[in-house]
Amino acid sequence: GIFMTEKQTAVQSNNYAGILPRGLAYLIDCTMAYGAFVLLQVFLFSPIRDALGFTEVWFHSGLNTQLYILTTISIPIWLYFILSEKSHYQATIGKRIMKIYVTDTQSAKPMSFRQSTLRTFIKLLPWELSHLTTNIPSPLWYETNPEFRIGFVAVGLLMGLYIAMVIFHKRRQGIHDLIAQTIVKNRKK
Repeated sequence: GIFMTEKQTAVQSNNYAGILPRGLAYLIDCTMAYGAFVLLQVFLFSPIRDALGFTEVWFHSGLNTQLYILTTISIPIWLYFILSEKSHYQATIGKRIMKIYVTDTQSAKPMSFRQSTLRTFIKLLPWELSHLTTNIPSPLWYETNPEFRIGFVAVGLLMGLYIAMVIFHKRRQGIHDLIAQTIVKNRKK
C-alpha cells in the first residue's frame, strides 16, 4: 500500500523529507514573504493605491479586496514557489536552508514548469480558500456581526489532509506531490 509500517518508516524515510523539515522550510518562506509583503505594501502598493484613488471604502467590497490580495500577494507568492522550485536549486529559500529539494518522481530530474505550477496551485489551495472565505461576500473585518463561514472548515480539513499525507505516506508525499508527480528529498550531505 501507500502507507508504511513503523519498521519501514525507520528504514526508508532517510531519502524523503519528512514533515519537520518541510514544515520549517514553509515557515521560513512564509516569514520571509510576510516581511517582503509588509515592505511592498507600505512603500510600493500604498502609494499606488492612493494615486489610483482606492480609498478604504473601495475595500468594503469583498470582490475588490479579493482582487487586490490576488494581485499584490497571491500571484507574487505563487511565482516565488513556482520559479524557485523549478530553478536549478529545485528549492525555495526555506527548502535550501533546510537542505531539501523537489524533484520529478519518475526521472529524479527537476520538475517541469507544468509540474511546478500544478504543485504550487494545489499546495496553496487552502491559503487561497481562506482568502476567499475571509473576503467574500464582504471582508469579515468590516462586518459588525460576522457569522461563521463554512470555508474555514474546508481550509482546516484540507490542511489536516495535507499534513497527514506527508506524515503517513510511504514516500512522504503530500496531495500536491502525488498529483504533480513530485517528491521532496533530503540533500545528500
